[in-house]
Amino acid sequence: NLHHWHWHLVYPFDASNRVVDKDRRGELFYYMHQQLVARYNFERFSNRLQRVKRLNNLREPIGEGYFPKLDSLVASRAWPGRVDSAVLKDLNREADQIKQDVADLERWIDRIYEAIHQGFVVDVSGNRIPLDEEKGIDHLGNIIESSILSPNRQLYGDMHNVGHVFISYAHDPDHRHLESFGVMGDVATAMRDPTFYRW
Repeated sequence: NLHHWHWHLVYPFDASNRVVDKDRRGELFYYMHQQLVARYNFERFSNRLQRVKRLNNLREPIGEGYFPKLDSLVASRAWPGRVDSAVLKDLNREADQIKQDVADLERWIDRIYEAIHQGFVVDVSGNRIPLDEEKGIDHLGNIIESSILSPNRQLYGDMHNVGHVFISYAHDPDHRHLESFGVMGDVATAMRDPTFYRW
């Protein structure tokens, strides 16, 4: 968790251009997450468990629940858990100013896959930016974890971060229980949740 928190401190997605625009930021985002998943899978193999299954279908239940048993000393609250087989639902949390549909996330994922298959992304002016060997993974990383470096945030959205938000609110998507976000909603705690490695 400390590594993940520190990485996002050094490579933030939400700050001024001077802070966010670092050489190969998107590529390093991809590399860091790939290495985390590789290490997690290695640990699973060492314990005779199968490779982690990707969270591909956002309409299917998330199999494993997670109950962190953590208190946040900063917020004076307990981190909420997620029951087994929770399903991602549209978020409508007026108090948190969050209103997002699962369909938005699915659309962004489809557009990213389409860009990969076509071999280019489209910027805000409609220009094609090739996903070549030199900068392709950097462009993809900057689209997947959207920031001011994304060539077209309107088209490709903010898949990675919004996915974290959906998972972190799976236990209370409409705020009817007045619960806050789960551990997936904070870079300092997200790696505790096994679903982190599926996303």
